[in-house]
Amino acid sequence: MINKFPGSCGTCRRRVEAGAGQAIRLETGWTTYHDHCLVAPPRGTHRGWHDLPVVGFDVETTSDEPMDARIVSAALTYSDGTTTRWLINPGVPIPSRTTEIHGITDEMVRSAGRPPREALAELGTAIEKVIADGTPLVAFCAHYDVTTLHSELARHALPSLDWGRAVIIDPSILHQEVEPHRYGGRQLGDLCRYYEVDLGSAHDAAADARAAVDVAVSIAARHERIARTLPDDLHRAQISWYAAQKRKLQDYFDWQGHDEAVSLEWPLETERRR
Repeated sequence: MINKFPGSCGTCRRRVEAGAGQAIRLETGWTTYHDHCLVAPPRGTHRGWHDLPVVGFDVETTSDEPMDARIVSAALTYSDGTTTRWLINPGVPIPSRTTEIHGITDEMVRSAGRPPREALAELGTAIEKVIADGTPLVAFCAHYDVTTLHSELARHALPSLDWGRAVIIDPSILHQEVEPHRYGGRQLGDLCRYYEVDLGSAHDAAADARAAVDVAVSIAARHERIARTLPDDLHRAQISWYAAQKRKLQDYFDWQGHDEAVSLEWPLETERRR
């Protein structure tokens, strides 16, 4: 949280004026930091699921409403260094505001994009194999990617995936669980800087999928409690953590007078956000 009182920075030891940094609750008590001095805890030597293969997943789309969004790009990244990418022609215009985010234009998908039903069938089959193999699927803000893909498969009359058997690791949830008092951005780029991960080309599906894996692994390497939790158990824990985190966000919206309902469902949302 923002520091209410002045103090000495826990990293550089210089003075931090009130309201100019962050106050973090550690085991020894509250410590003040400059924003630029706040760094993630050091990596440990413990072993855990972060030493095993995982698959990164990301989509780029036409909308921030997952039940309406059309996928224009998707990627799966594997621990052996290989990546599978899909560029998809969604069959509808790509709004300029989303093109500004991911850089994918109507011209690009018309000239090089795959037909959506064909590409989505391949993507669904690839993820179904990951689920069947019991390999953890890592996605940042997984509720969006999962719900979007689920909606797209239904839209094109393709078989749905057995999300009930999936093991998903979401570094956005893990970060809020291990750093509940840290004030600051929680987007993928913010966490990449904090956990010393190279993001590469932001909002490129392959780069974001790889970065999501690296952030998740970095969190586990720094927090033995997370690393030692079996992936199946971690998936179930994230369902509860996510709901608790979103209840706090709902309380904040209510306090601010925002007429906005926050979904507590993870990883698959069943109701529209608006």
